[in-house]
Amino acid sequence: MKINELKIAFLGVSHWHVPLYFPGLPLGSVVAVGDPNAAVAARSAQQLGCRSFTDWRVLLDEICPDFVFAFAPHSEMASMALELIERSFPFTMEKPMGMSSQEVAAVAEAAEKAHAFCAIPFVWRYSDTVVRLKESLLSGKILHMSYRFIAGPPSRYLESSPWMLSSQTAGGGCMTNLGVHFIDMALHLTDSASAQVLSSAYQYNSEYDIEIYGTSLLKMESGASLVLESGYAYPMDEESKRENRWCIVTENGYYTLAENCLEAREYGKEPVRISLSTDSDVYYPKFAETTLEDYVNGRTPRASLREMLTVRHILDRMNEAAQN
Repeated sequence: MKINELKIAFLGVSHWHVPLYFPGLPLGSVVAVGDPNAAVAARSAQQLGCRSFTDWRVLLDEICPDFVFAFAPHSEMASMALELIERSFPFTMEKPMGMSSQEVAAVAEAAEKAHAFCAIPFVWRYSDTVVRLKESLLSGKILHMSYRFIAGPPSRYLESSPWMLSSQTAGGGCMTNLGVHFIDMALHLTDSASAQVLSSAYQYNSEYDIEIYGTSLLKMESGASLVLESGYAYPMDEESKRENRWCIVTENGYYTLAENCLEAREYGKEPVRISLSTDSDVYYPKFAETTLEDYVNGRTPRASLREMLTVRHILDRMNEAAQN
């Protein structure tokens, strides 16, 4: 089957990430959308020219799509994923895939037994930015990484996804939502299969019972250290919606990335500035397109349940360290 022949369904279209995927899909390929909020589902269906449902199981029964993009509150993700696997639907699902590593492990085990296709949108793996850093721009072994990703205040979720503001339905705050991307990227850049959590500190200074700012110190399997900051703290405006700054230290140089510009300072060379995108939003269409190509060609996704489980294990230990 070719990509443009796939019947695609979206479950949970009230999720704020959903519109980012559409530009990467063949025109007219979305045949159904679902969401418990009937008005949201109907609005998305009208935009896409497809059917809408309020019950995702009824959608699957009636439409029987070829591929599913699945979104749900974190507390419902594992059960949805298990049912998609049981019913043999290939799919992608947003992180963190479950409320704990135990939930994600159960999904991963079921997927392995069923030989199911499941891709996780760790979109930096699909970006030109990280591909170029890993393959050509970084010189020498990575010794240290520092990532700071600060998005807007938690109140921005009230309209589309208020469940994000409760630990019972989201499991956590900024580290669960934002930090996981950079845990995965650090593992990927250093070719590490695990990481040791040395310390974590979270801030809960809001009316919501989730962390709104978090800092963690990790040591990767490769020996590289990682300082990770994430937060819901950035006063947004029309032009700027987040801060995204990276610092990578290698045996041969020092690299900083911010505002779509990489500055590379290597020993014995003049500093150079290279244009690289720091906006993760632009990579969701690339993820969607690449994932569908991987599926129809029988390839394993770049980010699979194996990577998600590794990240979830590390996130659990970060959360425990912050509580202790």
